[in-house]
Amino acid sequence: MKLSKKIKKLSFVFLLTTFSISANAALIKSYDFNGDLSDTLGNGVDLIASGGSVSGSRYNFLANQGLKLNSALQNTSNYGIEMKLQMTDNLSGYNKLIDFQNLTSDYGLYIQSGAVNFYTSGPTAGSVSLGADFTIGFAVGAGSMSVFLDNALLFNVASSQAIPALNILNFFEDDFATGQNESFAGSVDFIRIHDDSSTFGAAPITGNAPEPGTLFLLASGLFGISLRRRSL
Repeated sequence: MKLSKKIKKLSFVFLLTTFSISANAALIKSYDFNGDLSDTLGNGVDLIASGGSVSGSRYNFLANQGLKLNSALQNTSNYGIEMKLQMTDNLSGYNKLIDFQNLTSDYGLYIQSGAVNFYTSGPTAGSVSLGADFTIGFAVGAGSMSVFLDNALLFNVASSQAIPALNILNFFEDDFATGQNESFAGSVDFIRIHDDSSTFGAAPITGNAPEPGTLFLLASGLFGISLRRRSL
């Protein structure tokens, strides 16, 4: 009887683990800067740095030093981006966070005079402070985009300007259309890529975690064994 109870408890733990992994399934790439520019999850290509350096589990950059991600998204019209960063030099004017047109267009996500703005769609909203970490969430789907600051929705607008050209994303580096004058110095703690916005705020699962299907079969088998023992 005691063995049966232990097996049931073990089965329950495995089922909880299965649901936990499934709930994080939409987090497809995570760049945590643990000494390099690789994807912590092992599911994607490395970031490419244009200057800057990785230290203290962060990527540190000066104005117009930034990161490029090729083959960035599974679906360029349905995705989410989340990143935690800080600005260290100034908050004045426009400062580009994400460029979607491979540095050929002024369209993009900015910090404008300390607030969040998508040029040319959406209002200017929210507030960030110099030298303090903030988390930006950016979700695109069904022809609209939603922008979050520290887990709070700032605005949701219809736009097609955030579909990345050639499936390339550039972070922190300004485009050539404006002479690369709209950039800043700072550091970033993580950049995470989602195939939707459902896992914003979820920590990445690292290591060789078993597939959800494998865990479910194992848990079901253990649970079946416990029922069989009980019937004997």
